[in-house]
This record gives sequence, structure tokens and C-alpha cells, in this order.
Amino acid sequence: MSSQHNSTLNFSHAPYNDKNNMRDVDREIKMGEFRLRYIQLMRDAHSTLGDKNANILIKEAEAIWDKLSNPKSTVN
Repeated sequence: MSSQHNSTLNFSHAPYNDKNNMRDVDREIKMGEFRLRYIQLMRDAHSTLGDKNANILIKEAEAIWDKLSNPKSTVN
């Protein structure tokens, strides 16, 4: 049995041809790297400081981040 194949390939429908899709893929890869780094930092904090002190540090860091991210909410 023989089958026929097109002599030319058409990649016009390929999702990676779209530059927006490539940016999305690049962004997802970068986000994955950030997630991995975050998990590593949390693991290191807990193993170094212990659960109680690590949780305190994380809560303080979140509060600082909230103030930095929302400067209008801290102005009275």
C-alpha cells in the first residue's frame, strides 16, 4: 500500500507562527521559572527558620509587597 504526501509543507496554520502566541509561550515559561523560584525560597525559609518564623517572615513580606503595590492605600 502506498500513500501520497504533499511535496510541500504548509505551516501557515502552525500556532507558533503567530508572534503573540510566542510571547504567550515565553511568558508562561518565565512564570513557571518564577513559580519554581518561589517554591525554592519558601522551602529554604521553612527549613532554615522553622515553620513559625518562616510564616512570620512571609506575612511581613506580603504586607510590604501590598504597600509597595498599592501606594494610594497607605496615604492618609
